[in-house]
Amino acid sequence: MLKPSENNETFLLFFHGLDSSNQTSKYTCIKREPKYCQTVDYRRDFKDIFTVYESLISEKLQEYPSVVLVGHSLGGWFANHFAHKFGLRALLIAPCLNPSEVLADRIPNVVSMDLHFPTTNPAMTKVMIEIGDECLAVAVAEKTLVNLPESWQVDYFKGGHHRIARESEIQKRLNDLCGDTLV
Repeated sequence: MLKPSENNETFLLFFHGLDSSNQTSKYTCIKREPKYCQTVDYRRDFKDIFTVYESLISEKLQEYPSVVLVGHSLGGWFANHFAHKFGLRALLIAPCLNPSEVLADRIPNVVSMDLHFPTTNPAMTKVMIEIGDECLAVAVAEKTLVNLPESWQVDYFKGGHHRIARESEIQKRLNDLCGDTLV
């Protein structure tokens, strides 16, 4: 068994969306290991989720030389939030850009929280958006995801839906995010 200091792998930490779990196809399609997705209930104690995720990221940063965050929908918002906080690389799959507005009727007290979507992380960040997404307002994405650092890449795919069934595209972006961090 490797001690943390001997481990040279990139760890993938996945954040699922609202009313989802670690069984979501966006997570299960990922072929890279090691990876982990903590199932949480965003509707209960939303503020506590920040502590759960921050502890998990801090733990993995102690165990691995590199951590990449991946998230879908509301999980994409969390992945972006913590990528900025910790300076980590991230893959954001159909990220929720304004949870205080779009989830106000589903998550208690979220409307009173300052949940902006920062776009200044200098670490490599890849964003996948499908134009046919029935949940994500593509016009909001086009207004929010502008004047980004060179390390950001935003891809808009024709058609599609919020569930995103582009497993090979997810894998390709993860390979880019992890490729040069492996020792």
